[in-house]
Amino acid sequence: MSFRYIQILLMLLGLIVIIPIFFGFLGFFLPSFGYFPVIGQNNFGLSYFYSSFELPGISKSIILSIFTGFFSTILALFFSQVIILNIFQTKIYKYIRIIMSPLLALPHITMAVGLIFLFSPSGLFFRLISPWLTGFDRPPNFFIVPDDYGIFLILGLLLKETPFFLLLSLSALEQLPANQLFNVGKSLQHHSFSTWCLLIFPLIYKKLRLVVFIVIAFAASVVDMSLLLAPSTPSTLAIRIFQIYQTSDLDSIFVASNLALIQLFIIVVLILFWIILEKIIKKNFFYIFLIRVLSRKKTRFIDSFFIVAMVLFLLSTIGILCSIFWSIGENWYFPKFLPDTFDFSNITNFLYKNQSLVLMSIYISFLVSSLSIILIIIWVELAEILNIKYFYFEWIIFIPLFIPQISFLVGLQSFIVMLNFQDFLIPLILVELLYVLPYCFIILTPALREIKKEFIKVGLSLGKNRIERLWQIKIPLIFSTLLTSFGIGMIVSLSLYTPVYFIGAGRITTLTVEALNLALSGSRQDLGLATFFQVIIPISILLIIAYLNKKITKWRY
Repeated sequence: MSFRYIQILLMLLGLIVIIPIFFGFLGFFLPSFGYFPVIGQNNFGLSYFYSSFELPGISKSIILSIFTGFFSTILALFFSQVIILNIFQTKIYKYIRIIMSPLLALPHITMAVGLIFLFSPSGLFFRLISPWLTGFDRPPNFFIVPDDYGIFLILGLLLKETPFFLLLSLSALEQLPANQLFNVGKSLQHHSFSTWCLLIFPLIYKKLRLVVFIVIAFAASVVDMSLLLAPSTPSTLAIRIFQIYQTSDLDSIFVASNLALIQLFIIVVLILFWIILEKIIKKNFFYIFLIRVLSRKKTRFIDSFFIVAMVLFLLSTIGILCSIFWSIGENWYFPKFLPDTFDFSNITNFLYKNQSLVLMSIYISFLVSSLSIILIIIWVELAEILNIKYFYFEWIIFIPLFIPQISFLVGLQSFIVMLNFQDFLIPLILVELLYVLPYCFIILTPALREIKKEFIKVGLSLGKNRIERLWQIKIPLIFSTLLTSFGIGMIVSLSLYTPVYFIGAGRITTLTVEALNLALSGSRQDLGLATFFQVIIPISILLIIAYLNKKITKWRY
């Protein structure tokens, strides 16, 4: 292949990401100003900005999005560090990846459903204290979830994002002299908490910074969890966009697009505010203040943080177990704490009735993850051939994670409608690729680029061409990482709701979409069964990856 053809191929790979981002942005930016030629609107104006800000409760929706996005992120980051701090240099530290990986694998909606099963009027919490404490012999006629202030939405995001930050922090620790730093702090008679805050966490945070911004953007614009856990009068801005977009009013696309632009602005403001906080914390006076404030002695107040973190972990586990009990339980009437009987045939019956739904979910995730791996390998190889300074433009891959999903997809769907696709599977796979590719890229690319040059030189000395070196040397060396990246890609794809809803357009549905539909208007047992498969499929993927890593991976270095 000539040098020119390689350049063209690399450009085409870049366009796979750039073109959808460009049209997705234009698709909600232009209609937000009233420009949408498809339906005969050709005039730019600010009238829809006035319409958006006149919507009832819109200011509360904006504040709610900011509040839940910011505090869920900062609390998840904090509690992830509290957990690592308390298990660091203990026997549990070696197994924390195994313990937390299942929680990381579960879709966000699974955590939301678990909280509903726990705190709804007929949930496990009220069953535990009834009737001996409350006097209730039937479910009470009030709801504590969702609440008016988004506390349960923050809690749901916290349960999902804490394991994510924790596992990424563990990876960062492996690249740091953490034991030496920790021992230095202890030798200066600092308590573990102050040692971690002053010496270790700043180094971890440098490696987590990009991920923190991604989590802020996601938490402030999440749709699936907000539909279940956020207040409904009014709800978060993402849900307001979702609801307006569903209406049949001709102006709905313009108002929804305008709100999508406002939501993007909110994300930018949140990230800028976070950066300002970073600048303040980096100042010498804050560091001196921190040294004086942090106690050198162990206190009950510090221990209470770890207790809260363990309670959160327990809530996650109990919520998942509760979902499983609802899927196999029979005659589970309030206020009984457990079902009278368990019927495992419910699982097989649900699978038989919904086998196409389950298979479609797995099929899409397999295709999307496979394409992501192939594109990453081709990209890295071509960039190496052309000797490109990749860090100048690879940040483009992460742009879809910073743009609120509903904003981006509202815009992208406008252009997909114009193209009049008959098959919605191909657009859905291409759109999901934009969300799966960054996660696979983060895991796989460093492994490909950090292969020792000595191995490549051996291949050259044996007369191997570039393709042979890739298949016979590079891929076997990073096969374990490749499998992990592939598994994470499948799990991310399985958990996506908004792309399937907008791009699938009702013609293609997945288990995540079905679970949310059941949560909003279905029976508890069917919801439990859908949630059970959302639990068992990602965990099965992790187990298969672990088995293949053990049995197939031959080279480790």
